[in-house]
Amino acid sequence: MNSNHNRLSIATFQNPSPDATVYPLKVREGEKSLLEEPITFAEMYRRKMSKDIETAKLKKLAKEKQLQDLEINAKLEDKPMDEILA
Repeated sequence: MNSNHNRLSIATFQNPSPDATVYPLKVREGEKSLLEEPITFAEMYRRKMSKDIETAKLKKLAKEKQLQDLEINAKLEDKPMDEILA
C-alpha cells in the first residue's frame, strides 16, 4: 500500500457462474426496478464495478478540488490586504 495513492476495495460475497441469469427483483407498485430485463451475472458485475469506479473517480476529483481551493485560500490569507486588492 502506498500513502500517495488511494485504494478502492469492493467486497463481494458470491461467485455464481458468469453466465448465470440475474432477474430483476419484484418491486412495490410505483417503484422503479434497478434492472429492466434479465442479464448475466457477468454483465451485472461489470455495470456495478464501472459505477463504483466512476464514483470513486468523482470523489477523488472533488477531494483534489477541495484541497486546491484550501491552498488558494491559504495563499490569499498570507498576503497583506493591499497586495490582494492591488
